[in-house]
Amino acid sequence: MSKHNPKEHTRPIYMATNGLRDPDWRWRLAVSSAPVTRTTRRPDAICWHLVDYLASGDEWITSLDGTRRFSIRPLLAIQNDRLKRLTLESRVLAFRDITVAAEASRVPVQVAHDYCSIFFDVGDRLHAVRAIDSKIIHAAGHRDDIVRRELYWHAYFGGPLVAEHWLLHLPFVGCEAEHDLETPEGRQREQLELTMASREPGPEFYDSKLLPVYQQLLDREPKRRPYAECVQDHVTDALEAYWRSEPTEAARKILHSRIAA
Repeated sequence: MSKHNPKEHTRPIYMATNGLRDPDWRWRLAVSSAPVTRTTRRPDAICWHLVDYLASGDEWITSLDGTRRFSIRPLLAIQNDRLKRLTLESRVLAFRDITVAAEASRVPVQVAHDYCSIFFDVGDRLHAVRAIDSKIIHAAGHRDDIVRRELYWHAYFGGPLVAEHWLLHLPFVGCEAEHDLETPEGRQREQLELTMASREPGPEFYDSKLLPVYQQLLDREPKRRPYAECVQDHVTDALEAYWRSEPTEAARKILHSRIAA
């Protein structure tokens, strides 16, 4: 009789029905399984083809419904490009719809769905707040990525308007860039930097030398209307212009009628 191995209970459960699975569980399973024999049990065809790709370089993957084959290369291009990856994934969290997120990110819809099936499998649990918060927003593998965490948190809990504001400034925040406080864009980016810093403030956050900078931000804060309302107006106008230029059925279902009309 074989001895009980306590480590068996600590291994990740790689199954589509596991509500606390990692978003890239299929990819993780393939990586942990290669090389593998045909007697090894795998949840679905995608997992088998990912193992084949890692073992032999065969880039063609069979879809979940078995009706078509797609190349993994466009998906890896998104996964390996930080800006593209954060943009698409945060919009999925914000819009709660992969098709709308793909259209807003100018990613082919089918590519976005294929990407999510392998690297961001969250479509069936976007309503599960605790699962999204623990496994996506505060994912253990991205513990040190403050920008990702704050972007995903604001996208999921704030919705499309908040997400679009963060994405507008995403290339300029979290990279130790100097922001011009004489411009609206610079002040907005500094606001986001302060938002992130306030979550886990380091010693430099309380540096008295920075007080004049904070005071400049407060002095330039809109006097008549809250900052959040100004952001909402700005992003609403941008979204309205985009959806009017390229209206879609998905947009009409998800977005406010004034934006999607």
